[in-house]
Amino acid sequence: MIKISDYLRNIFTMITGAFVAQLILILGSLAITRIYKPEDLGLIALFLSLVNIVSVISTGQFEHSIILPKRNIDAYNLIFYTCFLVLVVCGFCFIMILPFTTEISNFLNQDNFDMWLYFLPIMVVLNAFFYVFRAWLIRKKNFNRITKGTVLKSVILNTIIITGGLYIANPIFFLIGNLFAQFSETLYLYIKIEKTKTDLSLLSAKVLFKEYKNFPTFLLPAELINTYTSQNPIILLNLFFGASTVGFFSLTQRVLGLPIKLISNTTREVFKQRATEEFNNHGNCRKSFGETFKLLFFVSLVPAIILYFLSPVLFSFFFGSDWVISGLYAKYLLIMFCFQFSVSPLSYVLFIRNKQKYDMYWQIALLIFTTIGILVGVYFDSADISIIGYSITYAFMYLVYLKLIYDASK
Repeated sequence: MIKISDYLRNIFTMITGAFVAQLILILGSLAITRIYKPEDLGLIALFLSLVNIVSVISTGQFEHSIILPKRNIDAYNLIFYTCFLVLVVCGFCFIMILPFTTEISNFLNQDNFDMWLYFLPIMVVLNAFFYVFRAWLIRKKNFNRITKGTVLKSVILNTIIITGGLYIANPIFFLIGNLFAQFSETLYLYIKIEKTKTDLSLLSAKVLFKEYKNFPTFLLPAELINTYTSQNPIILLNLFFGASTVGFFSLTQRVLGLPIKLISNTTREVFKQRATEEFNNHGNCRKSFGETFKLLFFVSLVPAIILYFLSPVLFSFFFGSDWVISGLYAKYLLIMFCFQFSVSPLSYVLFIRNKQKYDMYWQIALLIFTTIGILVGVYFDSADISIIGYSITYAFMYLVYLKLIYDASK
């Protein structure tokens, strides 16, 4: 059984890398907000929302199964089959998008979005392959490599966006930066995957897909709903309040939401391995659950208290007075961020206990309640009320999620 000190060391390694990567993004934002307009940030936020949604579909969520097989050869076969599935889905996606780029752009209320849509399948392939390769490195406990890849992506992304913006402030550099940064991170992880003998065949694919059928059956709908829920405010705010509002919201996500999500997700990657091992040895994972929740909860308290009182002032000071609205949005979203940070890494307990369907039911309820919260603001024609409603309903649903996970850990 892995020692507690090793477990905490792995968490610290992942969190350190996430912190460095997000520090680079935040420092880059100091320049980006003075070069680009809120509408530009809103445009790339909308594009990445679509990328994230399609990425979830493309893998069938089989990347989550790579850590589970006892034999390395089965895990390696899952890598191959999942990557093949990604290529098939993205090829189909490109064929479907090609004739309707103008119609899609009009529906999304974005002019000149046609060109961005052509790059959507490419970005999805890079994104999905990254998820697959990361799962293998988690299986091999190579957390250091994942951490370095995260930092590499942040450096490349900010370098391209800022350098290009100094030449001409065109949002196309957001697209170029994300493409090159994601390609570099994915390639960096792939290089570290050692070649393993395989028994690739239609029969082995059928056996593995049957064994892990709950991932596409229950986890795929749940993860798709979860991803759409996280992108829902961007899509709805864009439709009802315009790209500028999305830009302000996007900066809040970039400075606070993404760091919190990334640190939380990196903790989850370590928690996956520890909780799986504890469950295999003892039939439960209560110890891993308790230690991880306490750690995350207390880590989130002090920053949350500080930001509640100072976020508008801090955003105005660091990013300029034009972005004070982003600081106000940060204050509204703090309660959501705290619960998301503390609870979401623990969700893998439901997968270990083969309770994916409960996760799916919760994701559906989360989407319904948070959408209602946003639409309340639409009814009152207030983006502020929409964001507050989204935050409160999100936090409430995470309390329900915590109870579900706790019961499953026993």
